[in-house]
Amino acid sequence: MSQTDMNALQARVAELERELAEKRSEILRLQQGIQASEVTEGQISITEFEETLKRLVQRVAMILQAEKCVIMILDKETGELVARSPAYGISSNDLKMLRVKVTQGVAGEVFRTERPAIIVDALRDPRTVKENVALLHIRNGVTVPLVVERRDEENRVLDRVTIGVLSVYNKRYTEEFNNEDVSLLERLSRNAASVISNAQMYRDLVEEKEKLVHTIESLYAGLLLIGSKGNLMQMNARARQIFNVHADPIGRSYADVITHEKAREAIERMLKSGGDSENGSLDGSQAAAEIGVLDPETDEERVFQMHAAQVKDEQQTLIGTAIILNDITEIRNLERMKTEFVAIAAHELRTPMTPIKGFISMLAQDPDDSFTFEERKEYYAIIEQNVDRLGRLINDLLNVTRIERGIALQLFWEEVELRSLAESVFEVQRGMTNTDKHVLVVESTPDKVWATIGRDQIEQVLQNLVSNAIKYSPDGGEVRIIIKDEPDTKSVLLGVKDQGTGIPESARTRLFRPYLRIHNPKTAGVKGTGIGLFLVKNLVEAHHGTIWVESEMGVGTTFWFRLPKSPEGMSEATPPHE
Repeated sequence: MSQTDMNALQARVAELERELAEKRSEILRLQQGIQASEVTEGQISITEFEETLKRLVQRVAMILQAEKCVIMILDKETGELVARSPAYGISSNDLKMLRVKVTQGVAGEVFRTERPAIIVDALRDPRTVKENVALLHIRNGVTVPLVVERRDEENRVLDRVTIGVLSVYNKRYTEEFNNEDVSLLERLSRNAASVISNAQMYRDLVEEKEKLVHTIESLYAGLLLIGSKGNLMQMNARARQIFNVHADPIGRSYADVITHEKAREAIERMLKSGGDSENGSLDGSQAAAEIGVLDPETDEERVFQMHAAQVKDEQQTLIGTAIILNDITEIRNLERMKTEFVAIAAHELRTPMTPIKGFISMLAQDPDDSFTFEERKEYYAIIEQNVDRLGRLINDLLNVTRIERGIALQLFWEEVELRSLAESVFEVQRGMTNTDKHVLVVESTPDKVWATIGRDQIEQVLQNLVSNAIKYSPDGGEVRIIIKDEPDTKSVLLGVKDQGTGIPESARTRLFRPYLRIHNPKTAGVKGTGIGLFLVKNLVEAHHGTIWVESEMGVGTTFWFRLPKSPEGMSEATPPHE
C-alpha cells in the first residue's frame, strides 16, 4: 500500500471517529431527555397515556437508531401477543399483522423466558416464520420483555408480571444490533413498563366502561343512579323515554329533570329511607313503588314498578342510590283481565244453568202431565240449547288451558263442504241468539268448496266469529260468511264480515290475547269471557293457517283466515298476512 493510500485511509478513520463521537453525544442527550421525561411524565393524568406512549416509542427508536419500534401486549383471551398502537415506523394496517402466539416466534420466546433476544437476520431466522417479517420489511431487531414489578418500601420485589414485549427493528445505517443495544433497551423497557401497564389498564378500563354504558343504555328497564346530594349520575335511554327527557340530565337534580309528581315523591321517599336505615339498605316498605306514566307515543298509561338499592364502593362509602323501573303494565292488565274473566265466566256458566234448572223443575213438578207434547218439545229444545251452550263454554275453557300449557290441539281430519258448514253455523246462531235485526248471508266462490279440515274446530272458529259479529253489531245489519277457493296456493280463504261498531286501530294488535275484551261504550253491555279470539287464533294455527282482521270504525269488521285445503298442503301454506 502506498503512502498516499495510507494517508487517505487514516483520514477516513479520523472522519469515522468524529461521526461516531457525534452519534454518542446525540445518544447521551437523548438518554438524558428520556430520563427527564420519566420524571415529569410519571405525574401525568390518565387521559395523556396515549400521547405519552407515542413519544416513548419514538424516543426508544431514536436512541436505538431503529427504523421501527412496537409494543406487543398479551391478550389473555386468545393467548397471543398482539401489537398495540401507537407504534413507530409501522402503519396501522401493518400493525394488525403483528400477532403471534406466546408459544411461537421470537416475541413468544422472549415473553416465556423473560430473556432478551437479538435477531441478526430476520428473513433466515427460523423463529420469525410466524411473525410476517418479510411483509413488514424487517431485517434485524432486538426484543426484550416488558416486566412490571411491585415493590415494598424497602425496594423488595413483591410481585412480578410479564405483560408483553418491546421490540425495535432495522438498525439504521445498515448496522446490526449488539449487546450494548440490548442493555440499553432493557433499561428503557423497565422504565417504560409501568407506563405501558398503566396505559393498558386504562384501555381495559375504558373498554369495560364502554361495555357497561352500552349494556345500561340497552336495558329494557329504566335505570337511575342518584348521588347523595340528589344529582343524577346515570339515566339510561329507557328512563329518559319513560320520563320524556331529551336534554342531557347528568349532573342535574333529579327533582328538576323528572317532572312526574308521583315519581318524584316515590324517589324522595326511597332516598330518605335509604339514608335513615341503620344497616345501609332500604326499608322494605319504601324500597318499591308503582307509578302510572302516560306513554307520549301511544297516549296509553304504562305502569312501572320502582325498586331502589344503595350503591357502595369497596370501603362501604355510599356512592348513590340506584333505582330500577320495570314495566309491569302487561302483568297488571293480565291480573285485571283474569279477575274480570273469573267474574264473567261465572256469569256465563250461570246463565245457561238458570233455564236448564227452571224447565227441568217445571217438568218434574207436573204430576198431572198437563203440558202438551208441543210444549214439552219446546222446553226440551231450550234445555238442549243451553246444555250445548254450557258444553261449548266448558270446551273453550279446557282448550285454553291446553294451549296455555303447551299441549297441541287434537284434530280429526275429514273432507268438509264449507258452504254447508257455514249454513249450519247460522242455524245454530238463529236458535241461540237474538238475530231478528241481522241478515245472515253465506257467499261462496265457487258455490261448493271442499277442504280436509278438523270439522269441529273450524265450526267452533266460525261460531265464535259469527257470535261476535252479531253481538258487536247492536244496530243490526248484515253478517256474511265469505268462502273463496284459492287453487293456485292450494288453500281456502274464509271471512266473517259485519256492519258493526268497528275495532280501534290501537286495539287490533292485542285482539288475539287471552282474557282481553275491547271496551266500547256502544257495546258495554255485551257479555263474554274474552277467550274466544284467543282460541280462534290457535285453532286456525293448528291447521297451519293464518288469521288477521280488517276494520273501520262505524263501518264494520272482517275477520279473515286462510287454511290449506288438506293436511298434505300444510308445508305449502301461505305466510302470515302482513
